[in-house]
Amino acid sequence: MGQQSIFFHNTAGRLHDDARGFLRITWHPNAPDEAARRELLEQALAWLERYGHGRILADQRFVMPFSAAEQQWIQEHWTPRAVQAGYRRRAVLSAHDMGARLSAAAIIMPMREQISYCYFDNEHEAVAWLLA
Repeated sequence: MGQQSIFFHNTAGRLHDDARGFLRITWHPNAPDEAARRELLEQALAWLERYGHGRILADQRFVMPFSAAEQQWIQEHWTPRAVQAGYRRRAVLSAHDMGARLSAAAIIMPMREQISYCYFDNEHEAVAWLLA
């Protein structure tokens, strides 16, 4: 594992700035708090704008499903700003919860022309793909 420092954390999850040049989002296994999840994503956007690496490792293994309102906000408001900030590549550690897998897939699917992404069960493989 590369050297990491915590960039931000709240009840929804943690953001780690990985020294290898990507942001790691680790979602906490808790009841969905939409305000905290939006705050976490806004801080991820701030990281993208600040560092411009454009790569995210999303550890969604314990994430709760995203509501329809969250999915819409991420697609219509967050993702276009993230792409403008250089977001280009996303490695996903797949959610254990099938509902969470489906809601996350519904969010990213329309962005496949702008963001390269791949799902993994193995963190080492996810990081290797992200950095390739």
